[in-house]
Amino acid sequence: MQRGPKTLLITTGVFLFIGVLVVVATAQVMLFALFVPVLYAVFSDQVHRWFTYFLAAAIPVTFAVAPGFIEGVVLYASLIASGSLIRRFLNSRNAGMAVFVPSCLVFFLFVLSVGITAIQEGILFQAVVSRWVGEVMNQVALVYNQILPPGELAEFRVSRAAMENRITQLFWGIIASSVMSVMWLNVLIAAQVLKTVKLRHWKCPDWMVGFFIAAGIFILVNYDVIRILGFNLMIVVSQIYFFQGLAIVTAFLTGYNWSKVVRWVVYILIFSQIYIMIAVTALGLFDTWFNFRNRIRSSEGER
Repeated sequence: MQRGPKTLLITTGVFLFIGVLVVVATAQVMLFALFVPVLYAVFSDQVHRWFTYFLAAAIPVTFAVAPGFIEGVVLYASLIASGSLIRRFLNSRNAGMAVFVPSCLVFFLFVLSVGITAIQEGILFQAVVSRWVGEVMNQVALVYNQILPPGELAEFRVSRAAMENRITQLFWGIIASSVMSVMWLNVLIAAQVLKTVKLRHWKCPDWMVGFFIAAGIFILVNYDVIRILGFNLMIVVSQIYFFQGLAIVTAFLTGYNWSKVVRWVVYILIFSQIYIMIAVTALGLFDTWFNFRNRIRSSEGER
């Protein structure tokens, strides 16, 4: 989809500006960095392929030789690769793989970075995770010291060690779920801009329910390693079914022509209430057997 010279100039400038910021000020612009994949996917759709490759490569090549920017370069490169994969899979109308493959790439690089850190510092792999969790909890404690009343603050201090231990155990499931959520949001925006697929029609493979059942069985096993694996797997599978549940909700709201204002209210309620999120996840799970969107289309035909 080719654009005019002015639009191309603006788009190129925005892309280069954000790309440089991601490399040189990663922590400060992390929120913007999360949307580099969709920015690249849209940008690469507007210009010639080789021009896109040249600009995308220019930033890491420029800073790769400078000390202190290696982590930012790796992050930027992984996000650009994710954007390229998102565009490729959306053009082939495979929304599921557009989320899954980039998520696997980023997750693998994250695991690799933890491993490299552990080797460099001569400590155990899980010790790195425990230290990171402790640092995050230190920041949480600073905030709680300012906002919590004395009674609740005392309860937090008493339960903090147990909370850190639980978060450390569920760390990998939380990270995988978070990465998938970021990629899902990028795919959602890219699909809207590029007009390739409608995510309300997406459905995960039926065999995914096997992982859900396996996670449930692992959780019931009286062996810590297997039980922790089950909890982490359950977090990831539940996230996938939550996406499917959202697709069903969107199909229902769209099929019955609910106004955009009402749709936004529904979405805000879903993301702000944990019990509604659980219900949406259950909706996605049971869609494996009941195929709710076919029932919605059937109701539309009757009307």
